[in-house]
Amino acid sequence: MRRYVCAVLFLVFGATLPSCSSGGGAPTCSLHDPGKLATTSPWPKFRANLANTGTVENPAVANLTGQMRWVFPPLDQPAKGAFVASPVISSNGDTLYIGSNDTTVYALRLASDGANAAGTQTSFNLTVAEPITSTALVGTRDGQDAVFVASNDGHIYAVLADGTVQASHWPYPFSSFLAASPTISATDGTIYMGGQNGLFVGVCPNGVGRFSVPSGSVQSSAAVDADAILYYGADDRNLRAVRYDGLFMWSFATAGSILTAPVLDEESGQTVIYVADRGGHVFKVDSTGRPVSSFTSPQVGPISSSPALADGRLYVGSDDGNLYALDSTTGAMVWSYHSGDAIQSSPAVATGGAEPIIAVGSNDGNLHVVADLGAQPMLVALVSIGAPVRSSPAIGSDGTLYVGADDGRVYAIQ
Repeated sequence: MRRYVCAVLFLVFGATLPSCSSGGGAPTCSLHDPGKLATTSPWPKFRANLANTGTVENPAVANLTGQMRWVFPPLDQPAKGAFVASPVISSNGDTLYIGSNDTTVYALRLASDGANAAGTQTSFNLTVAEPITSTALVGTRDGQDAVFVASNDGHIYAVLADGTVQASHWPYPFSSFLAASPTISATDGTIYMGGQNGLFVGVCPNGVGRFSVPSGSVQSSAAVDADAILYYGADDRNLRAVRYDGLFMWSFATAGSILTAPVLDEESGQTVIYVADRGGHVFKVDSTGRPVSSFTSPQVGPISSSPALADGRLYVGSDDGNLYALDSTTGAMVWSYHSGDAIQSSPAVATGGAEPIIAVGSNDGNLHVVADLGAQPMLVALVSIGAPVRSSPAIGSDGTLYVGADDGRVYAIQ
């Protein structure tokens, strides 16, 4: 019961505090020795960065041919559980972490290492009680990877590069089905995420609750701006803004439930927020929670694919099978690309080449890679997986694409 004392106090009294303690020897929330986002990683978290843009500058992706570099496990071996979670990459770029429905987080080598081939498992070991559909976050602590990941068993786990538990009071007991992906403070190492029990929490670096904010059921992965304001959506059709210490700031009502991660941008020195909902709408909101009147996007099919933002374009997939490119200033549709089935994977974008390259999975069993030529898309590669691809691609430093699939395998594509 002690582990829940801080969160209960915050919820009941509507207060947030930088630390929390109580009698009886209950653990205290400490901001000492924080982990930090692994900014040296080419893809350390869901949507790549704290703004959730889903975009990295990597001209090497322009050389993609669509060839399989490796498959884990190999096709002649039994598959693992479905990979709905998305891959992330270690701080030094040599390891991929991805959770599976078989309750295990796998750590895979991205390059050959003596007798160990690329695509084989490292000694990392984290197996929990329930499926893992939440994408991990890679931080650093004391010079090594600090991996944070949530499970359907209602816990947020914090482990080191060898899979051992981080110090203090981890794992954090959320007591809720957890499908969102965690994010992290850029300053004090607080871990933030929401659960389907209707709470959004901050957890201190030592695994003790910092605050708990009542919300609708949350599957949306929060974005964090330069002022440490968090933005996230919920199934009650509201986009919320919460300060780093849990102080509620505002909410914005959308037309449908929000499963997607908000995306942040800067315009005239001010934060703007893009968010998509299950009603098929994309909204643009300013930092005070007001809609930007110059932005009106067309209504499309239901959206559970988190948008990506690059070079004045928003890229978002829909259950109607289309990948859309929208003008980020006006919301006007620039082009659409049709896959064979619903797109629930979130697009990953590489810039720095002649044109942006967008990779996204589809329930048609393919990974689609297209180039944005301005007025229209061009198919660069169609990679046959053979099973729905709901996992979202990650982009390695050498331009390799990594993605999981419902067939229980992870694919490296170059």
